[in-house]
Amino acid sequence: MRSAHQAARSFVFVVIATVLGCSKPPKPAPAPVRDLDAKGAAQQIARDFETQLGVAVTARTVVIDPIRDRASSQQTGVSVRLESDLSPALAAVKGITVLPFDSTGASKARYVVTGIVAPLEEPDHYTLTVALSDRQSGLVVAQSAARFTEAGLDRKPTRFFVESPVLVQDRSSVGYTKTTETPAGRAADALYISQVETSALLADALAAYNAEKWQRALAGYTAAAKRTDGQQLRTFNGLYLTNVRLGNTAGAEQAFGKIVQLGLETNNLAVKLLFRPGSATEFWPGRDYSGVYPIWIRQLARAMQASGHCLNVVGHTSRSGSEALNDRLSLQRAETVKRLLEGEVRALNTRLRASGVGYRENIIGTGTDDERDAIDRRVEFKVVDCQR
Repeated sequence: MRSAHQAARSFVFVVIATVLGCSKPPKPAPAPVRDLDAKGAAQQIARDFETQLGVAVTARTVVIDPIRDRASSQQTGVSVRLESDLSPALAAVKGITVLPFDSTGASKARYVVTGIVAPLEEPDHYTLTVALSDRQSGLVVAQSAARFTEAGLDRKPTRFFVESPVLVQDRSSVGYTKTTETPAGRAADALYISQVETSALLADALAAYNAEKWQRALAGYTAAAKRTDGQQLRTFNGLYLTNVRLGNTAGAEQAFGKIVQLGLETNNLAVKLLFRPGSATEFWPGRDYSGVYPIWIRQLARAMQASGHCLNVVGHTSRSGSEALNDRLSLQRAETVKRLLEGEVRALNTRLRASGVGYRENIIGTGTDDERDAIDRRVEFKVVDCQR
């Protein structure tokens, strides 16, 4: 016969065994969510487009206007890579056919894709935003964004933008960005939509320039310049650059003069007059840089004289060094350019003033002091009231 103590021990054992036997095994920890890479971001946006466009299969022929950097409106190594991932991802969507973005493709495609990429504060992190617009209705029919992470992407601008003499950021580029950031169901930028075929012509010429096919690039830019909606900074930047490459100095100077005229008419002229790092009087050396500056100064002075405007010469610096140093340096550089212009046309000495803003109006803001942030080291010419 068992003692009361033995019985109690057995009871406890049975209860414990029963409880343990009924308990559920712990759930496995959820797998960590992996960040998308560039290709994954493009594929996610394509899937999102497929959902937004609905289950009914409608044939849509589209072109992709090259993806751009959001801050600068330039094409970069990152944007080129994203476009190469986005094109096959969209082509895999049922009902979508992607055509080349050239004159033929643009004439056949009812839909246009635009995209912008923006780096985030955390290194190697980006946001890609893409929109699909119906050129016939003028509406954005699908829009999506995805964050992604990928190390080693090239943020340097492509060759055309590195070598362009002025910042290629105007009303047309603003329209591109505005369209890309417009939610589905709302109107795309009307000016951008109206210029798609000319944009395709310019994109084809730009690709030819980057591939060193100078004659083909020149033909494309020349054709664009003959169009009413081709009166854009990137058109005349292209004419300037291709004429330089072909050794046509007169053609290059004429194209730069047109750039200045157009920039002054729209109060949007930012010239990449690059100085030696830390210097306020010495330009960046080399035939491809300061070797052409005499042409630029001459055309700037002549166009300013002809315009009759009073102008503020505004110096900018990249984000390297102290704020006080860069404020002083940017002002000194503006004063150097002002003196050069007055030396070319003496009558300008009563119509020009100089100011510096340091790095407070950076577009890129990396402080790398190379071609990646060249547009941060620009000199702008702003029309001002002559009475002030």
